[in-house]
Amino acid sequence: MRAEAAERDRRETIDEADCKLQEASRALKQAESRITVAEEYATAAEFRAQAAEVQTQKLRQELALVEDAIRRRLLCVNPEVRGKQNVA
Repeated sequence: MRAEAAERDRRETIDEADCKLQEASRALKQAESRITVAEEYATAAEFRAQAAEVQTQKLRQELALVEDAIRRRLLCVNPEVRGKQNVA
């Protein structure tokens, strides 16, 4: 009788441990899935940031060209224009 009770307790313990292992395995798979999604999100954000940096650089270059054009036309910073004005 004691042997049967001990065997029954052993089986219950094994079953409980098996259930806990399965739960832990499911939790691990869910965590891995969340990590994968977070990594994909971070990668996408990094690509967007890089694209924004490129766009910012292009806009800065365009702004510099506009500023230069303003200086040349409105402020007569162009040395060729100054020389012609002094001659006349």
